[in-house]
Amino acid sequence: PFERPRAPASMASDVMARSRAADDGSMFNRPWLAFYDRRARPPPCAADVPAILRALDENSLCEIASRLGPRAFARLATTCAAFRDFVYAHDIDVWRGFCEDAFAHRESAAETAARKSRHGSYRAMFQQRLRLRTDGLYVSRNTYIKPGAKTMENAKCCHLVAYYRYFRFYRTGEFVCKTSPRRLRDEAKLLKDRAACARSNEVCHGGYTIDGEDRVRCEAIRPKSNGEWSATYFWVRLRQNKPGASNRLDVVKIAMVDGDNDPPTPTDEEWRAVDDEEALYRRGLGICAQKFDGTAEVRVANRGLSTLVFVPWDEVNVHELNKTTEEMDFYFTG
Repeated sequence: PFERPRAPASMASDVMARSRAADDGSMFNRPWLAFYDRRARPPPCAADVPAILRALDENSLCEIASRLGPRAFARLATTCAAFRDFVYAHDIDVWRGFCEDAFAHRESAAETAARKSRHGSYRAMFQQRLRLRTDGLYVSRNTYIKPGAKTMENAKCCHLVAYYRYFRFYRTGEFVCKTSPRRLRDEAKLLKDRAACARSNEVCHGGYTIDGEDRVRCEAIRPKSNGEWSATYFWVRLRQNKPGASNRLDVVKIAMVDGDNDPPTPTDEEWRAVDDEEALYRRGLGICAQKFDGTAEVRVANRGLSTLVFVPWDEVNVHELNKTTEEMDFYFTG
């Protein structure tokens, strides 16, 4: 004969207790309400474990995981319960290597290990600490209005012009940047190839340093037509809008310096102004813009100060930054 499945003893006793409490405190009896928020977990089954976890030993799995990269390795936790436990369990074997590679430019491996006690684990430290990502590009979309010629109906038109600023960082402390009207999917092919960047005259090369946890200073060398050189300095603030992302660079100041002149380092007030919405709005309108006659050896940029957004290599072809001005007039970075 057919038998109905029975609930576990602990669950059944709890349901009966909650049913009696409902009977005592209310006029109407609704026993099915006692089953709310109660889920019986099935026992673990060997068939639910992926074949790769059953076939390979622990050392081989850790070696494969370390070559995946932190982004792909963290995504394994969303596939199934077995991979989730595997990602959380290998803190020292895998996540320690990710932390040492991410913070190698600013500190030694011993200093990274000493910081583990503040966060509890290497995985938590990787999510909470800011880092400059090297598995993609930081991109900003800048727009301005350009007046056009009068039409046959004597109407004056204007054009919305968009251009992009691209940053790429390397683990060795090197840094390349490019300002271009071409969209992300077109420029990513050049910037992904390090040898092609070295041969291109449109790409500026330099280095970067990190002051503290979030203040980044970039310097790019640009040769001039008369044989001299000019340096472009970028001061940006690193932040993230989700744990472990490190996907935003807020531009604090951009300056072009000729010769051996000292760059105009941002003050503490300028660093704090990045979080001031009113100050950013006034800066976007050009209220505090400085004018130069072309002969000044130190010039501060008034345009191209939009926040840079990180785009991984596998998303450069489908990211919304590829949209034209007809499809998207303004991009909100968040």
